[in-house]
Amino acid sequence: MLSEKELGEARRQLKAQITHLPFEQRNEAESQIDDMSDEAISSMVEQQRGRNSVFRMIVDKEIDSVIIEENDLAIAVLEINPLSRGHMLVIPIDKVGEKKEMPEAIINFAGKLSERARVNLGAKRVLVRTEQKFGEIVLDLIPVYDGELDERSQRKKAEREELEQIKKEINTEVIKKAEPERIKAEKKKRARALKLKRRIP
Repeated sequence: MLSEKELGEARRQLKAQITHLPFEQRNEAESQIDDMSDEAISSMVEQQRGRNSVFRMIVDKEIDSVIIEENDLAIAVLEINPLSRGHMLVIPIDKVGEKKEMPEAIINFAGKLSERARVNLGAKRVLVRTEQKFGEIVLDLIPVYDGELDERSQRKKAEREELEQIKKEINTEVIKKAEPERIKAEKKKRARALKLKRRIP
């Protein structure tokens, strides 16, 4: 049986798979997912673990995701039920089962994405958390704007258009204007007037 946290994540990921459906069908499907018992969700996840986990399906592009960036080691996608605007998941291409097995290069990749999100989205900071979900390790990158965030913070489903807009913002290169060089003008020393002694004829 999955933990409460894993059950919530399973429901979110199932809903991610139906975002392409027309509005009415999607609402009906979401209601069915919400009405599924915890046992049914656990059973479905166990079956998927036997085949492919949700994260493996994202990596293999079997689930349509808004990809921020990817390389040979990891893929970064926007969370569809974010804790904050710009919430990303960094998923290793090769499944990582233990926190200590997470390659340093993936942590560095996540760090660069975090800094870019912080600057481009105007966040105060970005929380980088290592999480174990569905039997594998992923990184959560959560921008913090005001106050503190944790797993109990309110999640809100993000629409595809909103996620695409956030992707553009994160991937926009911010060019800082160089400060104009200030040149100090040297004060010219005034030449002293030459005083000649008065000659008396």
